[in-house]
Amino acid sequence: MLAMEEALRSVDADLIKAASGAEALSLIMSHEYAVVLMEVVMRGLDGFATAIVMRSNQQMRHAPIIFVTELSKDETTEFKGYEAGAVDYVYKPVQSNILQAKVRIFLELYNQRKELEAAKQLAQAADRAKSEFLANMSHEIRTPMTAILGFSDVMLGIVETPEIVDGLKTIQKNGEHLLGIINDILDLSKIESGKMDVECINCSPSRILSEVASLMQVRASAKGLSLEVRHDGPIPEAIQSDPTRLRQILFNLIGNAIKFTEAGTVRVEIRLLDDGSNKHRIQFEITDSGIGMTEEHLEVLFQPFGQADTSTTRRFGGTGLGLAISKRFTEMLGGGLSVLSTPGHGSTFTVDVSTGPLQGVKMIDCSFSTEASDGTAAKPDMKDVRLDCRLLLAEDGLDNQRLISHVLRKAGADVTIADNGQIAVELAMAALIEAAPFDVILMDMQMPVMDGYTATTRLRESGYTRPIIALTAHAMSHDKKRCLDAGCDDYATKPINRAALISMVAQCASQQPSEQIIDA
Repeated sequence: MLAMEEALRSVDADLIKAASGAEALSLIMSHEYAVVLMEVVMRGLDGFATAIVMRSNQQMRHAPIIFVTELSKDETTEFKGYEAGAVDYVYKPVQSNILQAKVRIFLELYNQRKELEAAKQLAQAADRAKSEFLANMSHEIRTPMTAILGFSDVMLGIVETPEIVDGLKTIQKNGEHLLGIINDILDLSKIESGKMDVECINCSPSRILSEVASLMQVRASAKGLSLEVRHDGPIPEAIQSDPTRLRQILFNLIGNAIKFTEAGTVRVEIRLLDDGSNKHRIQFEITDSGIGMTEEHLEVLFQPFGQADTSTTRRFGGTGLGLAISKRFTEMLGGGLSVLSTPGHGSTFTVDVSTGPLQGVKMIDCSFSTEASDGTAAKPDMKDVRLDCRLLLAEDGLDNQRLISHVLRKAGADVTIADNGQIAVELAMAALIEAAPFDVILMDMQMPVMDGYTATTRLRESGYTRPIIALTAHAMSHDKKRCLDAGCDDYATKPINRAALISMVAQCASQQPSEQIIDA
């Protein structure tokens, strides 16, 4: 022991001593060590047994153990030591230079590991800070946009003066454009942090393309363009993919084709690809007769915030996020996105995604018609949905109180307003005790005094079983999970979609639980 202490005096590290295996384990369980020098022969627990127990400790399971022994050097003894967890041996009499060199190596490795762990923690903290910033940015912009878009929609149903109608539609168009930018930034952030999930469910590629083309036809007609959709041979009636992401990809690509084409045609073709190994893919080919791009521009096209050049941004607008997101989505769906382009003659974007197994799937020859669509068929008639129910709206923002209560009352609902979560809990439980419960609670999740998460949890813990719909300006995927985990039955993001909110409330109100009896 004294010889080793003298040899390690020049090593820049604290030396902690233990006189037995039991004492060593006591120290090891409470502290972390860079390297352990352990005698094989000790009273009580020998070095082999001590090493085996030490490896069971999560904190020290990877710490290097160097056995020190005067036993004869033979394969059986060495194997037993390595099997117990040793990384090296030092034989007595100890040679100072060899011991010092080995210890310094493991000290350097330990310090490097600590530096990497610290760097990892900093990176994780930065990632959390970015996520929190994006979530807060989304919340702070979405909250006022709820009032801006909501009241402009309300006014469009009241005023008839052409100039005012045009102004309100301009407000709506630009507000929706701003929301699109926010959604793109959130999507890209989730993709880059590995937090974006994709589904793999049955969906119809022909139906998805038809829906997208029907909506895009409105934009094409407004610019005097022809939008043609063709199929190149039979395609599967259904594939295994993510319909939401596939629809988003097609919206981006067809929308860009229309945006960058001043005259002529935008053509979309769909076909099934088979490479002979039963790994089928659906391919969409979007061709335009627009401005085209040079090779230099193509090199940065799929980078975030990348566009052909700054004059493109000034002339056509956009952030350059759409293509970066689309490319990443196609890769997540088991495919890819590529482009061929000639300046002044247009571009062809080719996207393919995996179909999943096609055994037993019917093949169809689909036909498309986009010419007859004016883009209004899918809009629900608000007069068809009436709310005959009592609602509690927990919302602290005065503008959003006015807007959401106006929308719900106009649909026929009786609305009571609570300024924060504490008041909401008190009103909900009081109504339940009085046998006049609210049919649905709409709960804003960000409120003073008591937020919506806490209020919902309190209600559920008190035995409240009636529907609660979360209202939130946070739009990240984990925000929805947090709302549902707190006890909400459904989830609506701000700005509120009037038709979707009324439909959601009507559905929840129609699915009431059995009557509750609360003892006062």
